[in-house]
This record gives sequence, structure tokens and C-alpha cells, in this order.
Amino acid sequence: MKKSYSVLLACALLALPVSTAVAAQQFPSYEEAAKRVTDDGYILFIYPEGWDRYGEKLCKKLVADEGVREAAGNAALILAPIYQNRTEKTNAKAKKVMGSFGYPGDMADISYPALIFYDKDGRQYSALYGEELVDASAAEVAKLVAQRMAAKKKQQALFDESGKTSDTAQKARLIFEATQVSGINSPNWVRDTLKSIDPDDKQGYRAALDFGFGIQANESLDSILKRLDAALENENIVAWKKQRACAMVIGHIRRAYGAMAGGPFITKYARIMQKLDPESPLGLSAPVVMRDWVKNYHYGQGWSDQIIPSAPIPVLMHDVPITKPGTYNITFKLTTGRDGIKINSLRLMDGDDCVVADSTPREVGWHNRQVTYTFAVKKTLKKPALEITYGNAPDKRSSWGDITISAQ
Repeated sequence: MKKSYSVLLACALLALPVSTAVAAQQFPSYEEAAKRVTDDGYILFIYPEGWDRYGEKLCKKLVADEGVREAAGNAALILAPIYQNRTEKTNAKAKKVMGSFGYPGDMADISYPALIFYDKDGRQYSALYGEELVDASAAEVAKLVAQRMAAKKKQQALFDESGKTSDTAQKARLIFEATQVSGINSPNWVRDTLKSIDPDDKQGYRAALDFGFGIQANESLDSILKRLDAALENENIVAWKKQRACAMVIGHIRRAYGAMAGGPFITKYARIMQKLDPESPLGLSAPVVMRDWVKNYHYGQGWSDQIIPSAPIPVLMHDVPITKPGTYNITFKLTTGRDGIKINSLRLMDGDDCVVADSTPREVGWHNRQVTYTFAVKKTLKKPALEITYGNAPDKRSSWGDITISAQ
């Protein structure tokens, strides 16, 4: 009888469901959470108490959600109120929850409600807020929390690996790779450590971390584009920084040179911006930029003060009537205006390929009202276009004229 009872008990225990998932635990205050904090750190669910009922309801719902808790691993969860009008009473209520930890100091760009992620030492390494939080379902938030927790583990693993190697170049590379993990911030000690390992920054890691693209007053477009292209080729610079640099240059070109003259450059860097990260906000905006900020220059428009750019950048004329092999005359004829035009170069393109070019500077003015280029074309063209580089000074663009193409 005793033996059969033991067998029945064992069978009953085996039949019970076994849960191996780890679920985070909520604590009423930071002081309580700190007693049991693990390597997964803390997650603060900060809600605006008394002035945003939706945000308050959302945070209370998420902190209790099983999916979110499982995604948070062993993190200590704290539901923390924040107040619009601070009084002695509200300060006391906040202190009861946050204790000596206090509220995050670098929250200027973070809106409420928000989930703020900290490591076990109290370093803020990530945040979830705005549309990404308020427009998401609980399941989607759980996925985002899991991504951040995984990113933190990946970053820490790289830091740990860097501490085990005596090879300084490899150590620096691992530390830099850790800073590039998407979705989380890096510790403040990173730059000083990289400086001690590589004082002259021969590997370029500190320069990449500090990279911020700016445009100087009166800087030439050639200089701007050279710096941008160099940054785009730098493998150490993360995609979102490259995207911001592209966006800054696109805006500058649109303002300085317009939708027509600046069109080829706007299109080029918008495509790069999209390719770097298609699903990011700047990646998603690229098609809109190319649609709304670019105006194509077509054969039959000639030239005008709106077409001639204020800097010697190439302008692409589409739909030119050069498709078959043969010899063609391309004539620039002045019709009106105070100024003539300078042509630094003329290239016949077939898509991205140059078919024939003439880089001899030419001028059209009242003393010489027209100039003709003669191009010999030896093959059939599928996407013919003329790339014209005007050389007029910014204050010498009061000029209108015709551009005609004829076969000999």
C-alpha cells in the first residue's frame, strides 16, 4: 500500500505542468528592489499621476502583464509616479517609491509614460517611450523589452570578452563593438578606456564615437560632399549617424540649390539614407524626400536663373533626343537676361555611365550668344541624359536661354 501510494504521488507530480520561464518581480520601492537586484537590473515604469490617465493606466497594465514580465527576465520592476506640479505631498509620495535612487536626470528627450532601463549599478542604458510605447500592444511591448534585455546581455558579453584579452587592438575592437549594439547606451568609461588603449586613436574608434556631422558657414558643396562620402565609407560609424548626416546635407542642398539643380544629389543621398536602414524613421522618409523634394530637369526647358545652381554642381537634363549612334550638335543659345552662362563641363550619360564628355570651359554671353558641342555617339542609349556643370557665380545667374540638340 505504501509503495503504491508513492508511485501514485510520483505520477501525479510528473503530470503537473512545469514552467521554466523566468518572470520579473515588481517591488513597491527602489529600496526593496535593491535588496534583491540581479544582473538584469531595474525597469522603471514611469507614469504621470493625476494628469495623464491613459499613461497611468498603460503603465499599470504593462507592469502586471505576464508577457512583459517574462521578457524582463530577472529585472526588478518598479511602478513610479511622476507629478506635473511638485508639492511637499507629491515629493513625499515620489520619495516613498524612489527613495535614494531618485528620478533619471537625463530625461529631457523622454516623454511620459516611459519604461526606463537600468543596470544593477543604476546606469541608465535604454528607454521605451512615445509612439513606440503608447501605440503598441502588450505583446509588442514585451518584444521590445526582450530586445533591450538581449542587447544589454550582448553588450556585457563583449565587455567581458575585452577584459579577458591582453591584445590591446582586440580589446579596443571589442569595446567599440559593444558600443555599437543597437538600442542601448554605453557606459561613460568607454572613451577614457579607449584613449588609454589607443592614445593616438589610430584605430579611429573614438573619432567614430564622437562623430557628429555639421556644415560650416560658406563651406563649398564639394567640401561638404567629400566629408559626407568619407563618413559613409567609415565602417566604424553607425548607420543612424550616417543617416542623420545624409539628412542634414539633403536639407542644405534643397535650401541652397533648389529641387531641380540639387535633385541628383538629393536623390543620391536619400537612396543611401534608405538603404542604411529602410525601417528607421529616416529610411521610411527617403521615398517622400525623393518624391516631394526633387524636380527633374527635362530637355526643352533650356536654362534659367531657377535652373542654374549657385555653385558649380552638375545638373542632369533628362529625356534628351540622343538614342541612336551618330554625331550630334548640342547648342546653348542666350535669349535674354543680364548675365550669360559659364559651362565648366558637359557629359552625355546613359544611366550612370558616361558616354562622351567635354571638360573645356565655355562661355555664352552677349559677345558670343551661342556655343555648340559636337558629340560622336557609337552605341544605342537606353537612358540618355546630359550632365551640365554650370560655372556661374551666385550673383551672376540672371540668364535665360535655349538648349537644342540636332543630329548631323
